[in-house]
Amino acid sequence: MERKPMRLAVICVVALLLSVTFAGLTQAEEQFAGEVLKVDTAAKKLTVKKPDGNRFTFVVDDKTAFAGNRKSLQDLTKGDRVTVDFQMSAGQYQALRIASQ
Repeated sequence: MERKPMRLAVICVVALLLSVTFAGLTQAEEQFAGEVLKVDTAAKKLTVKKPDGNRFTFVVDDKTAFAGNRKSLQDLTKGDRVTVDFQMSAGQYQALRIASQ
């Protein structure tokens, strides 16, 4: 009789792990390429505009990776061409990787 509570606990743990795993998979990474409009180092935000006028503001944190000739948010300036890999997180566009050209 003591095996049933143990078996139920194991099933619950497995179900919890699977739900956490699949929740992480639903946040797909996207890409946005354009020209830097604004760099706000105090707020750790970067605004980028596509040629069609569409613009996004990205949150940049310590986990954001940099590639190309700019190695940090402080290195970016208005007019730089960048590609931002991002995902939605807590209602904001979270920059995962910023590649400068």
